[in-house]
Amino acid sequence: MNAIRRKAASLKKDNYTIITQLALLVVLIFRIPLGYIAGDKGLAYFGTANEIFLLAAGAASYSLSEAVAFHVRYRLKREQTKSAEKTLRLALIYGAVVGALLSLLFVFGGFAITEKIMRIPLAGLSVCIMAPSIFFFILTGVFRGYFQGNGSKIPAIHSQILFTVFLAAGGLTGAAVLHNYGNKVAALLRNTDYAAAYGAMGASIGLLSASVFCFIHALALYFIFRRGSKRQADRELQRNQDSGLSIFRVLLGTGFLYFLYFLTFHIMPLLDQCLYFASKEDTGTLSLSWGMYYGKCLVIIGVICGVISLFCVLPRRITTILEREEKRFAKERLGIFTHQCAAVSIPAAVFLAVFSENILTVLFKGSQQQAVPWLQLGSLIIIFYVPGSLFMEILLKNRRMNYVVCVGAGALLFHIGAAVLLVRVAKIGITGVITSVIIFHVLVAVAGLFLISRLFGYSQEWIKTFVFTIVISAIAGVISLLLNKLLSQFIGMAFSMLICLVIGVVIYMLLLVVARAFREEELEEMTGGWILIKLSERLRYM
Repeated sequence: MNAIRRKAASLKKDNYTIITQLALLVVLIFRIPLGYIAGDKGLAYFGTANEIFLLAAGAASYSLSEAVAFHVRYRLKREQTKSAEKTLRLALIYGAVVGALLSLLFVFGGFAITEKIMRIPLAGLSVCIMAPSIFFFILTGVFRGYFQGNGSKIPAIHSQILFTVFLAAGGLTGAAVLHNYGNKVAALLRNTDYAAAYGAMGASIGLLSASVFCFIHALALYFIFRRGSKRQADRELQRNQDSGLSIFRVLLGTGFLYFLYFLTFHIMPLLDQCLYFASKEDTGTLSLSWGMYYGKCLVIIGVICGVISLFCVLPRRITTILEREEKRFAKERLGIFTHQCAAVSIPAAVFLAVFSENILTVLFKGSQQQAVPWLQLGSLIIIFYVPGSLFMEILLKNRRMNYVVCVGAGALLFHIGAAVLLVRVAKIGITGVITSVIIFHVLVAVAGLFLISRLFGYSQEWIKTFVFTIVISAIAGVISLLLNKLLSQFIGMAFSMLICLVIGVVIYMLLLVVARAFREEELEEMTGGWILIKLSERLRYM
């Protein structure tokens, strides 16, 4: 019976992780149609508001959510329902105060911040419209934490789905309507940038509507849930109750570490934008380049990383084994997990570099030649992001938050130093930004592997995991590149990419089998390993 309950709980956690990953993918994909409406400059303006929202609302919401979940769970285990309710009330008050202050700051200071600090003045329209959403998003996070503390992640899953739906529907509708109005303003002021700015402002309406509706949804669920908790509180025996000040201090102390974790791993785009726009070039030219990078390169790289992470589910299995103190089996799983990450992320990066021009031409309108080398360079991010993020997930689930924060903070400092040297001193623009992002993810992946090796006594196998995979991926990539160059002249970019990608993947898998890069037991544990098993049996290599 206990095994069945553990399996059901694990399945619920997996569902929550999958929905969260899918929601993030939708948020990234949302930028593609937005680019058709508002253009590259509009993406730069919206990106400013979006990253400020992510940093301000996301950090406060995430830290409060985790702190409330932890303390509500702790109180309920000790049958202290009244203390759990007091924790929620104090968190709501604190969240409301912080959210209101941040919202007022960006409503009344949005134009000054975007002009003086971000150096992209027309983004002020988007920031001012986005600002109230910070208040609602933080309070929604508090309710999510309360429900999670009561043992249910279903409200959080519903909230994720609602947010993506309203962001996409409200954002694209608002962008289309206000972009048309912005064309009239642009004609009146004789400045075409206002059309993009109004389109971005309309997209920010999506953030606002999504945050408001998610808050209403969470509030309604709380009032429904409150009836049962109130009856339980009335039956509770009077015990020593913690004071409000004591609970408030504990909430701040618990949430602070989560706040630092979120900050170190999500502040990069905003910092990079500040450094990039600090150069003395024309703001319009900088906005155009940043919009291409933010709305095209980062979207494609982010979607590929998200899809790969979605199917790499081994960290949760490793965590379960470690909780049962079965370290020998955990080491084996870690080896399989690392090999799987390499076997998927390395060829994905190679194929992205090969088909970068095809992808940009198919997905976006206009000339994409400027973005092609950026995307090719950015493909290196995939190789290190996937294992790095999953190493961090393993550490988080094994209660090593302090290690994760230290890794993130250290990598961020190196990233900032590299960005200053490459963007401000060497003046190589977006190339410098991408290079500094790669440095960040390299450091996170290396530090994560080092910590896991030390903590769990894991020893990495290098030849089959990395050397074989790199060589095989390079061979498949070169063949795909040559075929793509030949076929794209006759059948177009889209069909050429599809045909050559299929051929490249087949060649890659055949070479894996011929080189015997995986053991049979590794393939049995891997996601999608059955394909290679069937192929090996057909070719009689197993």
